[in-house]
Amino acid sequence: MDTLVRIGRALEKLIVFLVLILMAVLISAVFMQVVLRYVFAGGMVWAEELDRYIFVWLMFLGITMGIYKQKHIAITFITDRMGRFSNAMRILINLITAAFFAVLFWQGLQFMLVSMSGMASVLPVKLGIIYSIIPVSSLLALIFLVIIIIGQKGEKV
Repeated sequence: MDTLVRIGRALEKLIVFLVLILMAVLISAVFMQVVLRYVFAGGMVWAEELDRYIFVWLMFLGITMGIYKQKHIAITFITDRMGRFSNAMRILINLITAAFFAVLFWQGLQFMLVSMSGMASVLPVKLGIIYSIIPVSSLLALIFLVIIIIGQKGEKV
C-alpha cells in the first residue's frame, strides 16, 4: 500500500509540474499575442492554436487530478445514507469510473494513432501528438482509481 501511495504522490507532483509549465506557456503566449495585436497591430499566427491545444491538455490533466484528490463532482446524497454499504457503493462507483477511463484510454489510443498522419493547421506538430493527452490522461486516471479502490478496500466494507 505504501508503494501505491508513493506512486500516486510522484505522479501528482509530475502532473502539477507539467500543469505549471503549461500554464506559464499559456499565459506568456496569450500576453504576447495581446501586446502584439493591440500595441503593434500584428500578431503571431500560431499563438491561438497553441493556446487552444494547451488549454485542452490542461483540462485533461485537471480531470486526472480531480480524480486523484476526489474533488470531481459527485452526488453523494444516496451513498451517504446507505450506512454500512456506503463504502461498497463508493468502490462500485469507482469501478464504473475506471471502466469508463479504460474505454476512453483504448478509444483515445486508436484516435491518436489514426491522427498521426495529420498535421495541425498552423503549428508544425502531428495531430496524434496533440491528441496523445487523451490516452495519457486516461491511463493516469486509471492508475489513480486503482490506488483509490485499493485504499477503499482496506477500509471496513
